[in-house]
Amino acid sequence: MSEWQVSLEFEEGSSSKFWRARVEGGTMYVNYGKIGTTGQTQVKDLGSADAAKKEIDKLERETRKKGYQDAGGGGGGGGDEDEDDADGDEDEDEAPAPKKKAAAPAASGGKAGPEARLALKGKRNVAMHISLNGASVRMDSVETYGSPEDARKAYYRLLATLAGEGYEE
Repeated sequence: MSEWQVSLEFEEGSSSKFWRARVEGGTMYVNYGKIGTTGQTQVKDLGSADAAKKEIDKLERETRKKGYQDAGGGGGGGGDEDEDDADGDEDEDEAPAPKKKAAAPAASGGKAGPEARLALKGKRNVAMHISLNGASVRMDSVETYGSPEDARKAYYRLLATLAGEGYEE
Protein backbone atom coordinates (compact mmCIF):
# COMPACT_ATOMS: atom_id res chain seq x y z
CA MET A 1 0.00 0.00 0.00
CA SER A 2 1.30 3.44 -0.86
CA GLU A 3 1.52 6.26 1.61
CA TRP A 4 -1.85 7.93 2.23
CA GLN A 5 -1.85 11.40 0.68
CA VAL A 6 -4.74 12.64 2.83
CA SER A 7 -5.34 11.43 6.39
CA LEU A 8 -8.21 12.88 8.43
CA GLU A 9 -9.90 12.05 11.75
CA PHE A 10 -13.20 12.90 13.42
CA GLU A 11 -13.67 12.56 17.17
CA GLU A 12 -16.79 13.85 18.90
CA GLY A 13 -18.78 12.25 21.69
CA SER A 14 -18.64 8.49 21.17
CA SER A 15 -17.71 8.89 17.49
CA SER A 16 -14.07 8.20 16.63
CA LYS A 17 -13.50 7.79 12.87
CA PHE A 18 -10.84 8.23 10.23
CA TRP A 19 -10.81 8.85 6.47
CA ARG A 20 -7.76 8.64 4.23
CA ALA A 21 -7.08 8.58 0.51
CA ARG A 22 -4.35 8.19 -2.09
CA VAL A 23 -3.85 8.09 -5.85
CA GLU A 24 -1.80 5.51 -7.74
CA GLY A 25 -1.81 6.33 -11.43
CA GLY A 26 -5.45 6.79 -12.42
CA THR A 27 -6.74 4.79 -9.45
CA MET A 28 -8.10 6.34 -6.27
CA TYR A 29 -8.06 4.45 -2.95
CA VAL A 30 -10.21 5.59 -0.02
CA ASN A 31 -9.95 3.88 3.39
CA TYR A 32 -12.33 4.86 6.18
CA GLY A 33 -13.86 3.64 9.43
CA LYS A 34 -13.56 3.54 13.19
CA ILE A 35 -10.18 4.45 14.62
CA GLY A 36 -8.43 1.27 15.74
CA THR A 37 -9.95 -1.02 13.08
CA THR A 38 -8.71 -1.97 9.62
CA GLY A 39 -11.59 -0.18 7.94
CA GLN A 40 -13.05 -0.50 4.49
CA THR A 41 -11.02 0.31 1.42
CA GLN A 42 -12.73 1.38 -1.75
CA VAL A 43 -11.02 1.49 -5.12
CA LYS A 44 -12.11 3.56 -8.10
CA ASP A 45 -10.40 3.69 -11.50
CA LEU A 46 -10.76 7.22 -12.87
CA GLY A 47 -8.67 6.76 -16.01
CA SER A 48 -5.98 9.36 -15.31
CA ALA A 49 -3.92 10.64 -12.40
CA ASP A 50 -5.38 14.14 -12.88
CA ALA A 51 -8.96 12.86 -12.68
CA ALA A 52 -8.15 10.77 -9.60
CA LYS A 53 -6.45 13.74 -7.88
CA LYS A 54 -9.44 16.00 -8.62
CA GLU A 55 -11.80 13.38 -7.17
CA ILE A 56 -9.73 13.04 -3.98
CA ASP A 57 -9.62 16.83 -3.61
CA LYS A 58 -13.42 16.96 -3.93
CA LEU A 59 -13.94 14.12 -1.43
CA GLU A 60 -11.47 15.70 1.00
CA ARG A 61 -13.40 19.00 0.92
CA GLU A 62 -16.68 17.14 1.54
CA THR A 63 -15.15 15.13 4.39
CA ARG A 64 -13.69 18.24 6.04
CA LYS A 65 -17.16 19.87 5.87
CA LYS A 66 -18.37 16.97 8.05
CA GLY A 67 -15.88 18.05 10.74
CA TYR A 68 -12.90 15.83 9.95
CA GLN A 69 -9.47 17.36 10.66
CA ASP A 70 -5.87 16.43 9.85
CA ALA A 71 -4.95 13.22 11.62
CA GLY A 72 -2.56 13.62 14.52
CA GLY A 73 -1.07 10.13 14.17
CA GLY A 74 -1.35 9.46 10.45
CA GLY A 75 -4.90 8.12 10.38
CA GLY A 76 -6.79 5.53 12.28
CA GLY A 77 -5.90 2.31 10.56
CA GLY A 78 -9.43 1.10 10.51
CA GLY A 79 -12.98 1.09 9.21
CA ASP A 80 -16.58 1.77 10.15
CA GLU A 81 -19.25 -0.07 8.22
CA ASP A 82 -21.76 2.72 8.99
CA GLU A 83 -19.59 5.46 7.50
CA ASP A 84 -20.98 7.03 4.34
CA ASP A 85 -18.55 7.00 1.44
CA ALA A 86 -18.72 10.01 -0.83
CA ASP A 87 -18.02 8.08 -4.03
CA GLY A 88 -20.47 5.23 -3.36
CA ASP A 89 -18.19 2.37 -4.44
CA GLU A 90 -18.05 -0.75 -2.31
CA ASP A 91 -14.99 -2.46 -3.86
CA GLU A 92 -12.50 -3.60 -1.23
CA ASP A 93 -8.75 -3.40 -1.73
CA GLU A 94 -7.96 -5.95 0.97
CA ALA A 95 -9.95 -8.14 3.31
CA PRO A 96 -9.93 -6.95 6.93
CA ALA A 97 -7.96 -9.01 9.43
CA PRO A 98 -10.03 -11.68 11.18
CA LYS A 99 -11.39 -10.63 14.56
CA LYS A 100 -10.07 -12.65 17.48
CA LYS A 101 -10.69 -12.09 21.17
CA ALA A 102 -7.59 -12.01 23.30
CA ALA A 103 -7.48 -13.67 26.69
CA ALA A 104 -7.99 -11.54 29.81
CA PRO A 105 -4.99 -9.37 30.62
CA ALA A 106 -2.40 -10.83 32.96
CA ALA A 107 -1.58 -9.09 36.20
CA SER A 108 1.11 -6.46 35.84
CA GLY A 109 4.60 -7.06 37.10
CA GLY A 110 6.21 -8.36 33.92
CA LYS A 111 4.23 -11.59 33.66
CA ALA A 112 3.33 -12.85 30.22
CA GLY A 113 -0.21 -12.00 29.19
CA PRO A 114 -2.49 -12.80 26.29
CA GLU A 115 -1.26 -13.53 22.79
CA ALA A 116 -2.99 -13.51 19.42
CA ARG A 117 -1.91 -14.80 16.03
CA LEU A 118 -3.67 -13.24 13.05
CA ALA A 119 -3.45 -13.73 9.29
CA LEU A 120 -4.51 -11.70 6.25
CA LYS A 121 -4.53 -13.25 2.79
CA GLY A 122 -5.01 -11.45 -0.51
CA LYS A 123 -2.73 -9.33 -2.71
CA ARG A 124 -0.28 -9.59 0.17
CA ASN A 125 -0.15 -12.23 2.89
CA VAL A 126 0.40 -11.04 6.45
CA ALA A 127 1.16 -13.17 9.51
CA MET A 128 1.03 -11.24 12.79
CA HIS A 129 1.75 -12.15 16.40
CA ILE A 130 0.64 -9.75 19.15
CA SER A 131 1.41 -10.26 22.84
CA LEU A 132 1.03 -8.39 26.12
CA ASN A 133 3.71 -8.58 28.80
CA GLY A 134 3.17 -6.29 31.77
CA ALA A 135 3.26 -2.71 30.47
CA SER A 136 4.57 -3.73 27.03
CA VAL A 137 2.77 -4.78 23.87
CA ARG A 138 4.82 -6.59 21.24
CA MET A 139 3.79 -6.97 17.62
CA ASP A 140 5.69 -9.02 15.06
CA SER A 141 4.48 -8.97 11.49
CA VAL A 142 5.65 -10.62 8.26
CA GLU A 143 4.22 -9.53 4.91
CA THR A 144 4.76 -11.71 1.86
CA TYR A 145 4.32 -10.36 -1.67
CA GLY A 146 4.12 -11.95 -5.12
CA SER A 147 7.58 -10.77 -6.19
CA PRO A 148 10.76 -9.25 -4.77
CA GLU A 149 9.91 -6.02 -6.63
CA ASP A 150 6.48 -5.79 -4.94
CA ALA A 151 8.14 -6.42 -1.56
CA ARG A 152 10.78 -3.74 -2.25
CA LYS A 153 8.10 -1.18 -3.13
CA ALA A 154 6.12 -2.07 0.02
CA TYR A 155 9.26 -1.70 2.14
CA TYR A 156 9.92 1.86 0.94
CA ARG A 157 6.24 2.85 1.20
CA LEU A 158 6.17 1.57 4.79
CA LEU A 159 9.35 3.46 5.70
CA ALA A 160 7.91 6.68 4.26
CA THR A 161 4.58 6.20 6.03
CA LEU A 162 6.18 5.52 9.40
CA ALA A 163 8.58 8.46 9.03
CA GLY A 164 5.56 10.65 8.23
CA GLU A 165 3.96 9.51 11.50
CA GLY A 166 7.03 10.53 13.51
CA TYR A 167 8.99 7.27 13.75
CA GLU A 168 12.77 7.69 13.68
CA GLU A 169 15.64 5.27 13.00
